[in-house]
Amino acid sequence: MKILFIGNSYTYFNDMPELFRKECEDNGVKAEVDSVTAGGYMLSQFLSDEDEHAQRLKRLFEEKRYDYVVLQEQSVKPAVDTEAFLKDASELAAKAKENGAKPVLYETWGRADGEETLSYLGITHEEMQDKLRAAYETAAKRTGAILVYAGDAFHKAYREGKDVFDPDGSHPSPYGSQIVAKEFFKKIAK
Repeated sequence: MKILFIGNSYTYFNDMPELFRKECEDNGVKAEVDSVTAGGYMLSQFLSDEDEHAQRLKRLFEEKRYDYVVLQEQSVKPAVDTEAFLKDASELAAKAKENGAKPVLYETWGRADGEETLSYLGITHEEMQDKLRAAYETAAKRTGAILVYAGDAFHKAYREGKDVFDPDGSHPSPYGSQIVAKEFFKKIAK
């Protein structure tokens, strides 16, 4: 199974693609993973002809065939600019399909209680989580993509008092990334 992860720090923190590969290996599934990520990136940047990461993505699509291509949007954008997210996710999902891959959407999570972005947006952790889930569900319906509810699993563990967040209240802790990797395994490799 060949999988390409496209996203930002929510993907590369704690090398989540490698955690996923190890989860597969531990369960007798051979997986090869590649990733194209950059801090704070939005899916739209991976569609820009001038962007170095978009150029790398284009080369990978030309050189390799993937079974799955995972799309992870900037953590706030689906909640605050849903239409732009849906447009960009649709374009990248189409590129994944042209490659012969099944597109996969990586639902992210609401920021931790008290994190400054929530205050700035005037919403709670739960409200952000609900907005993200709704946006990713709409994107999955529009694109025919598989939806990995990583954010919901992350949220559940958070509300159970587990240490899922990095101290910044946004990124995943090592344990949080492990939760995400397991959700990917359950959805596309099991």
